[in-house]
Amino acid sequence: MEELRRKNLRILEEQFPGICEIIEEKKEGLLGKEKVVLEEETAFTGEQILAIQKAGRRLYLSGRRNPKAHPLNQISVLGKIVPYAPVFVLGMGNIYYLEELLAQADESVVVLLYEPLFSVFYKQLGRIDFEKIFGRQTIAFIVEGINEDGLESMVAAMLSGDKIPVMKYFVLPNYVELCKEQVNWFIKMLLEKSGQYNFGLGTQMLFSHYQAENFYNNVKYVRTGYKAFQLLNVIPADIPAFVVSAGPSLNKNIKELRRAKDKSFIIAVDTAVKPLLKEGIVPDMFATLDGLKPLELVEIEEAREIPLLTQVTAAHSVMDYHTGKKFFYDEGYRYVKALFEMNQKSLEGFPVGGSVATLAFSLACHLGIRKIIFVGQDLAYTDNKSHADGTFQEVMPKEDTEKFIKVPGNYVEELPTLTNLNEYRKWFEKYIEWWAAGHEVEFINATEGGAKIEGTKLMSLAEVIEQECRKEVDIKSCVDSLEPAFSKEEQEKISVYFQNTPKKVHEIANLAREGKKIFGQLDKLCRKGNVDKQEYLKVLKRVKRNRKKIEENPNYELLRESMIEAEQIIRSGQYFRREAIEEEGIELARQGKKYMELLEECAKIVEEFTSQTVGKIGLETG
Repeated sequence: MEELRRKNLRILEEQFPGICEIIEEKKEGLLGKEKVVLEEETAFTGEQILAIQKAGRRLYLSGRRNPKAHPLNQISVLGKIVPYAPVFVLGMGNIYYLEELLAQADESVVVLLYEPLFSVFYKQLGRIDFEKIFGRQTIAFIVEGINEDGLESMVAAMLSGDKIPVMKYFVLPNYVELCKEQVNWFIKMLLEKSGQYNFGLGTQMLFSHYQAENFYNNVKYVRTGYKAFQLLNVIPADIPAFVVSAGPSLNKNIKELRRAKDKSFIIAVDTAVKPLLKEGIVPDMFATLDGLKPLELVEIEEAREIPLLTQVTAAHSVMDYHTGKKFFYDEGYRYVKALFEMNQKSLEGFPVGGSVATLAFSLACHLGIRKIIFVGQDLAYTDNKSHADGTFQEVMPKEDTEKFIKVPGNYVEELPTLTNLNEYRKWFEKYIEWWAAGHEVEFINATEGGAKIEGTKLMSLAEVIEQECRKEVDIKSCVDSLEPAFSKEEQEKISVYFQNTPKKVHEIANLAREGKKIFGQLDKLCRKGNVDKQEYLKVLKRVKRNRKKIEENPNYELLRESMIEAEQIIRSGQYFRREAIEEEGIELARQGKKYMELLEECAKIVEEFTSQTVGKIGLETG
């Protein structure tokens, strides 16, 4: 092991001069900080694999049965990796991903391997031969704590505009469980560097693995919960609404909000909850929507009963921790729509903009409130900080923002921000312009820092409260007066629907198996040569009928979101034109078979989710 480690260090030094000195200098500190215990185990197929114990669970970094099978399947699902395409791999725990990638890809393909756990990297130094990895082509290799400073500029260089449509990426198994903050940051960074082309896609890419799990765990709360639009009848429109975000400027004026309590409607984003409660300010409502939101951000007893504006795919740890009233809006899921339709009711929706702050703001607009005030809505790195103190850390650190984009500020000429924050700023501006055109409303920015939002009036928070908070109002009594969206009898009807869910998901698995057979027949037909077009069209009709049955199942939407990578890859097939009908049919069959294989596999996993969540609710109450 030591001999192999020394050999690997020599190889790394040749590729990245000076790296060995850094590793030697920092290894003890990094290993001590991570405190990760890596254990080796023999897979069923004989390969040595790694596992990590965390929170009573044994997390495998490679497939326990056949560690080579999953990389082979996942990479083949992606289809052709075109020459010069950028490929990003997060994690080296299962090195077979990288080996399979290099075996299939052209030597011109640019690969970046990012390992967020130094402990895993150091363990692999004595286990695998780096010469096999770095000998064939140059790989950008980044290890957290060693050389991550150059990661963002490297990604930006790899993602020049014409490369974005053909980029690929992998997050290896269990890395979200082990280091979700680094995974979250990495995917957001990919999104930012790829710019507008991928705006909105990055969140799906990150959260897809958790969408179904969150959904089926949380949908039980819809049965006993409330509709966001029920608030329309109880929150007075003639009081101001404060939309409180957790931008760094919140520290400057948070204490002022005490004077607004019981004289306004205060709705906060989840990251602002702890700073507010620390100041003795209990918001009237808070909002959350992220599928991987850390529970620690709201894990404080006083937050549990605060009314919650949320969605079905929010982090289930937050939803389970919260015990108060939960308010939902229509996200477009047919499964949820069916709960209302079976009871001759409907769930209203409204534009939410993609962030928790835009969600809270949009609700305030739709409640008809005529004075809406932003607080802590920096949308920028005021004083080079990302958030207010007391959110992610007691004192948030200053960051290097030299390479950030610059936007106009409220109190300075310009200040640094990220691409995604700037997109939200633009969303606010468009929404304000649209809403103000049809409603009697005034928008005030009392952030006292941050980026400029066109369409808002700039005022200090103290001045706003003095001017607008003049009427006493008991928001808690208003909200307490509401009854759940469904009566007890209607909830029983929904329980029966829940109980039937595992069976409905199983039907998708069966249809996927049938679809794979149809694509196999298409492949066989096209490989004969001189394809009979009538026969070809007949098979395509069967493909269409099979797909229609799958898509009519209300659970398919969750499966499709869980397979967002596969969907994206299959759609990208339009870039690669086939001249002959035989070639087109063979490629269609290849994509179709892989898609159906993934769909069947995903359906089995989701069937288990539903058996342990909504299926149990049906059995308990049926």
